Amino acid sequence: MKTLSKAVAIASLVSAGAMTSAISHAEVSYNAAAVTDYVWRGFSQNDNGFAVQGGADYEHESGLSVGAWASTIMLDAEDGEDTFEVDVYASYGFQAGGMDLSAGFITYNYDESDMGKEINFGASKDAFSAMVSIAVDTETDAGYTYLEAAYDMALPQDLDLSLHAGYNILETDFVDDVLDLSATVGKSLEMVDVSATVTYTNADELLTEDDVLFFLSASKEF
Repeated sequence: MKTLSKAVAIASLVSAGAMTSAISHAEVSYNAAAVTDYVWRGFSQNDNGFAVQGGADYEHESGLSVGAWASTIMLDAEDGEDTFEVDVYASYGFQAGGMDLSAGFITYNYDESDMGKEINFGASKDAFSAMVSIAVDTETDAGYTYLEAAYDMALPQDLDLSLHAGYNILETDFVDDVLDLSATVGKSLEMVDVSATVTYTNADELLTEDDVLFFLSASKEF
């Protein structure tokens, strides 16, 4: 997943059960979602349109996990053609100093083309979490470091609130660094999880015309 920002779109994954006895100390889970807009780090990835998403994750008791996640996207609104994104990632999680820590790697792929890679380092304790993602192996000089933090809390009526803040430090002189904020209210129903998210970004008009976005999602974990 695209770090904590993607957690806003499809929530955190829940393990669905043990695999065969050959890997009885590992778990695999699957997820599927439909969203009215696919928003990542404050930017619509689907021209403010509907997207279908899904993925699979494998987690071993050692702390090692690998997974893949895919979504329909529209990179070029002018041609009006949908394409797809496939993310492949791996991470290692461990505990130290009373905190949950992780180190990971993710690659973003569009139409089978490698469009970017990141390494990331995360930390969480209770309802707080934070992560730093660093672009690596960029084909241009436009590298970046993305900082983010999130806070989750329970609301009345079995609702959940997730607050997220991100700051993208861009290695370019053409545009300023980008702040993005989001708030998600979700509820787990008997058959599906539903949520509503509002996002804000202070990105330059050269990057986006929409500083505030709103989208709904319905997701299933199994």
